[in-house]
Amino acid sequence: MLAISTDPSDESAKFATKYGIRFPLLSDLDGAVSKQFVGVNYDDTTIPGIVVVRRDGTIAFRQVASSKDDRLSSAELLATLDRTLGTRGQGARRGYAAFERVQLHVDAGGGARHDPVDGTHAIPIASLGVLVPLARQLMIGPWLSTEVTSVTGVDLAVVGRVPLLHDSGAIQITTTMGWSPTGDAPWNAGVRIGPWLALTPSWALHLDLGGTVRGQRDREAFGTLGLTYLLGPR
Repeated sequence: MLAISTDPSDESAKFATKYGIRFPLLSDLDGAVSKQFVGVNYDDTTIPGIVVVRRDGTIAFRQVASSKDDRLSSAELLATLDRTLGTRGQGARRGYAAFERVQLHVDAGGGARHDPVDGTHAIPIASLGVLVPLARQLMIGPWLSTEVTSVTGVDLAVVGRVPLLHDSGAIQITTTMGWSPTGDAPWNAGVRIGPWLALTPSWALHLDLGGTVRGQRDREAFGTLGLTYLLGPR
């Protein structure tokens, strides 16, 4: 899809920036293309209109409007495309396509740790992860977790998600397993579950409840609140 007018390129660029237009705006300074497809007004400006051109260059549909308000609406245009080109269009994407993008995940919270020697005591907890989507329901990536004061885990995270709210929200189940370079336990494994919601095209909020096993003895239960930064095209 593209738009053509007799406006200079710099004016079209300003117009596109102002209204967030991402398809090409072509400058037809001498009006040659405008005259061929829709015509020009007495002041040499392009007459508002919509033209659908097939791949072979033939015109499938043309509507010349008497004013800007007389042009087809978006819904009418999609229906016209389906009718004239024999296609069946998909519905417009809703949400932020968040499930197709790499996620930089960070969270913090607190909980309790139990071990046979020290008993049960409160702990702070935080984690940092980079998650790469393999499918709408699956992500994988490196995960760094810490109790802040003592234990650190270098893990691999696998995240399963149940999409909600037109792909701008989900229930996520995260499993982690890896090595603990600090602390008494040489390995750790954990699971967490909670809601995830994309607040903007770039940021998401998530809340998790979970637990971790460290070695043969230590057990942790925790809750965290975090943010996700969404990387890549929107």
